[in-house]
Amino acid sequence: MLLVGLLAVILSFLGCHAALRLATRAGMVVQPGERQSHRVATPTGGGLGLLFSLLATTAMLQFFVSLPAFWWFGMVPGVIALAISGWLDDRRPVSSLLRLLVQLVVSLWLVGFFCYQSSVNHFALCAGIVVAMIWLMNLYNFMDGSDGMAGFQGVFAGLAMAALLLAAGDRAMALLALVVAAACAGFLPLNFPRARIFMGDVASVPLGFIFGAMSVYGWFTGAISPALSILIMSVFFVDATLTLIARVFVGERWYTAHNQHVYQRLIAEGGSHSRVLFLYQSINVVLVLPAIVLAAMYTQYAMVTAGITLLLLGACWYTANRLLGIRATRRFE
Repeated sequence: MLLVGLLAVILSFLGCHAALRLATRAGMVVQPGERQSHRVATPTGGGLGLLFSLLATTAMLQFFVSLPAFWWFGMVPGVIALAISGWLDDRRPVSSLLRLLVQLVVSLWLVGFFCYQSSVNHFALCAGIVVAMIWLMNLYNFMDGSDGMAGFQGVFAGLAMAALLLAAGDRAMALLALVVAAACAGFLPLNFPRARIFMGDVASVPLGFIFGAMSVYGWFTGAISPALSILIMSVFFVDATLTLIARVFVGERWYTAHNQHVYQRLIAEGGSHSRVLFLYQSINVVLVLPAIVLAAMYTQYAMVTAGITLLLLGACWYTANRLLGIRATRRFE
């Protein structure tokens, strides 16, 4: 597992360097603006190297370990379709409707494959999974707006899922989750502590899809319960979801880009990207990780544990918004 992780890190680092050169030549540069948390024009699309590492490493891994058909036939087609859509959007904005259509198609494909393999024919359950998948893709993309934020969350989520899958005896899928975490780690030197390139939609949306798909796989095999899936992504889930609900309640156009997530407000109010990242990952380590351990050990209380954790995170979100005001008012690099 160590060698596989190391290989994924190296390939991701090299691939992201190549993506940086490609993005620079193609003019894929994000300019500073009122909805951005940066004041310096920065290339985007670096996540292309991350995905290259993921696909290349798993292709080589297949010669030694038989990865589940769910990965090759359920997940990989969706990852590739979302990567193409995201790359095009990083080059030149693609309509929201088209992006949503691609997300819907890949979610239906994944759920259809899942239902075929598991003989599930409950329409409401399948429809709920599709909606959850689409939301997870978008919330991961929403939270990719600060140096290191999406990358470190990818490392955390990948390692957490790898540990849970390994504990359940699913070594092959645990290796896949480890590769995801390692690929995210290989991207970080180019994105943290100061971003030389952004991850972009080319990888942030596929990462949301991957974690959602692995959650579906975990439910199917019994390795990762719904409560554990919620906990793993709870920091992103709470900030993105409550911010969306708040925007709806105040009558804003919730489907447009904005800078009102808590992490964006903290940066706008003077907190450095590194400090905000440290705060979010400290919450993961101090609150979320112990909750994951408890939910995994005492499965009968897993949903209660997840509920309490979400309430605590929601209270933190509410307090931060009370302190920061309705929207961020100052900008800083």
